[in-house]
Amino acid sequence: MTRVAALLLAGMLVSCGGGGGDGSSSSSSSSTSSSSSSSSSSSSSITPASVPGRYEESHAAVSLSSGWTQSDAGSFAWSGGAAVQSTVPRAQANFTFTGTSVTWIGTRNVSSGIALVKVDGGSGTEVDLFARPEVIHTPIITVNGLSPGSHTLTIEVTGRQNADALSNIVQVDAFEVQAPVVSHLQETDPDVIFTAGWVQADSNLAWSGGGVFTFPDPPVGGARVTETPGAKVTLTFRGTSINWSGYRGPDAGIARVSLDGVVSEVDTYSPTNRIQAIVFTATGLADTSHTLTIEATGERNGASTGAKIVVDAFDVTTPGRRYQERDAAVTYSGAWLHGNVNRTWSEGAASTSAAAGASVTFTFTGTSVSWIGCRKLSTGRAKITLDGVVSEIDTYLEAPIEGYQHSVFRADGLANGTHTLTIEGLSDGAFIVVDAFDVRP
Repeated sequence: MTRVAALLLAGMLVSCGGGGGDGSSSSSSSSTSSSSSSSSSSSSSITPASVPGRYEESHAAVSLSSGWTQSDAGSFAWSGGAAVQSTVPRAQANFTFTGTSVTWIGTRNVSSGIALVKVDGGSGTEVDLFARPEVIHTPIITVNGLSPGSHTLTIEVTGRQNADALSNIVQVDAFEVQAPVVSHLQETDPDVIFTAGWVQADSNLAWSGGGVFTFPDPPVGGARVTETPGAKVTLTFRGTSINWSGYRGPDAGIARVSLDGVVSEVDTYSPTNRIQAIVFTATGLADTSHTLTIEATGERNGASTGAKIVVDAFDVTTPGRRYQERDAAVTYSGAWLHGNVNRTWSEGAASTSAAAGASVTFTFTGTSVSWIGCRKLSTGRAKITLDGVVSEIDTYLEAPIEGYQHSVFRADGLANGTHTLTIEGLSDGAFIVVDAFDVRP
């Protein structure tokens, strides 16, 4: 058995699609020391974030040293409308909060560098923000298990980047205190069903999950668009909140949105382009199955030049805690590749294996568990053993359906105690992907 360390360093980068020309890359593994001299204001001027929820980078609980600038608004829809960035070594962003967990919301793309993340001045963990797809307002790292009380999360720019990165940019968009579990589902997910009338959106724009593929995966993904009245897309999901990520712009139209039969209209017009924009949100849902339907009406705001409706992705929130594939509770046996950054994985990376007999074991305490993985053309069969009970699942799906951050397996109604889940690959050449595990108390 090998245990994956808690460091967030990208290792060999091999797509779960296998083969192809993505090649491999490794991050620098040297540690960067920090200095309190780069911290900005004194603690007396900080107003701690004292209740659970999202806090933007402009909140009084956030202090920035010199070296940070506003991120270019461009066409991106940042959380709260703005973000900050830096390439200056030892520039720091500090977030002071009260709680037992915190999440940094930021950006991953090919121009992102390496940051050092610390809590309460500890030694820190390096986080490589490089990813081949571009994803904004995304969870970068979650720190769990803190003692109750006040803490400070520090993000420090190292000024370094891995060998494949085009730059060393570090972006800070927001923070979440006591963050919920969020799965970012692409428009290609098997639970997302489109009627006729939808086509692939402009592939030159930075849609979530777009622009990357590896043979034998098809070169699709990114977003879908329609101006056809009556064209619909439906997502069936289980969770307590839902975001529809799409597009706002000068040629965007009006959609009719139905959530469990409750209908509302959403005007996606904006005088400027906003890519990966959250255009609809519903919260406070019961933790049960729901149905979301988006219908293009063909209607538009009087200022709009078109009636485009774009579906890029969905964020589904569920109760509980997410354990990433690198967590100490997760152990691996056999041939695995760690640090896959070629898709929109949870917190940026996943572990993959195409070797029959390779296995992963997750030990947890709770009443429900989900394996968060991948289903698509190049994934295969797995044997699942939960507390000695064996089942089998086939993760293969015909193209162009591709499910990332997908709940491959879920078991509810467990006794409130310690359990062991083991996943074993059964097919040589077909991948098994371990992205994360979700546990409910």
